[in-house]
Amino acid sequence: MKNSALKLVIGHRSPPRAPQGLRKPGQKLWREIQRQYLIEDSGGVEFLMTACRSQDELATMRALVEKDGCTLLDRFGQIVPHPLLAAIARTETVKRLALHELGLDLEPIKSEGRPRGK
Repeated sequence: MKNSALKLVIGHRSPPRAPQGLRKPGQKLWREIQRQYLIEDSGGVEFLMTACRSQDELATMRALVEKDGCTLLDRFGQIVPHPLLAAIARTETVKRLALHELGLDLEPIKSEGRPRGK
């Protein structure tokens, strides 16, 4: 009977480049996640693209809110929240859900408290 033991192959693979159509914020998120997790399966890539597109949209919306302010005057002269604030919240939810589907929403386990003394 032949030795059928599995071997661990350790190699260095470059993460795939960010797909076209992503802007800088989305490309940055793509690079950071791919550098750590090297997502290659089609479902995972689709969830990652959703998160990256959301990141691009968030950057655009936040820039507009920063320029306009968090509140605006409506047609009656009443102060109302900027309409993009709700869109930002929805887009953040989409991004979080996409990262959750990839299993990237959990923090690494950390020790609690300060280190023990000797």
